[in-house]
Amino acid sequence: MITKFLASQLRQPSGWFGQQIVSRILNRDNASMNNLAFRMLNLESKGDRVLELGFGGGYLLNKILQSPGVEFVLGVDVSPEMVEFCKKRFSSQIKAGKLKLNYNNTVNLTNLDCNFTKICTVNTIYFWSDVKQTLTQLHQILEERGSLVICFNSKEFLKKTTLPKHGFRVYDTEEVKKMMKGVGFKNINWIVNSEPKQQFVCIVGEK
Repeated sequence: MITKFLASQLRQPSGWFGQQIVSRILNRDNASMNNLAFRMLNLESKGDRVLELGFGGGYLLNKILQSPGVEFVLGVDVSPEMVEFCKKRFSSQIKAGKLKLNYNNTVNLTNLDCNFTKICTVNTIYFWSDVKQTLTQLHQILEERGSLVICFNSKEFLKKTTLPKHGFRVYDTEEVKKMMKGVGFKNINWIVNSEPKQQFVCIVGEK
């Protein structure tokens, strides 16, 4: 029962526990993945418009906002609690018009009013009901030569946990690369982290 509760909170933090506890757990435990995702975003150009899908406690969001060349950031999360948490945390950036945060309980992003130069998402792919459709939508809202960065725990690592029994769909590197290529991404590169306690992969593809 406890494991099921924690799995549901990792998927969609809710209530006081989600806002006060899970937000901090996500920031701490996903730090290595977020740091690698940030490096792979390669935010060196002026005027970057960045979308983060599933920003959680805002660790990666904060790093993106501090990048000098970033013009605008949109964060989308399935948890109303995480949206409210980060609205308070980043209130000055929101007031300045540099950041917008949206609650969305799906990953249907086709109605967004702008395209992005960079998109990133960490530890969300497990919950997409249709990975190919989501990748297609993300490809559509990228500018030409824009890039998508996806980070996730490896299939081998997750299979050693109980999370797959509680709604976490597991994928290996080749599966994700093949799906990205199938919807039009090119110049696909990846980095695998295989430390015992941190087994994950970050994949970047270009439109």
